[in-house]
Amino acid sequence: MADEDKKAALIEAMNKNGCQMTTEQADVQMPQLGIDRATAITLSREMMAEGIATFAADEETLLLLPPACTS
Repeated sequence: MADEDKKAALIEAMNKNGCQMTTEQADVQMPQLGIDRATAITLSREMMAEGIATFAADEETLLLLPPACTS
């Protein structure tokens, strides 16, 4: 799966989780999507650089921001 496809899968999963994903959720859901931990970190950094994601104050929850957050 290409990185863009993985990013789309991650965004879709986050939308299904109310536009957020905790570290605990990621540990379960990312392997199911075929995304390893290193790739998940890379994708989350890309999403933050694009301005569509940020970390919550707890630094354990990745928040999806509009326009990527559609739920």
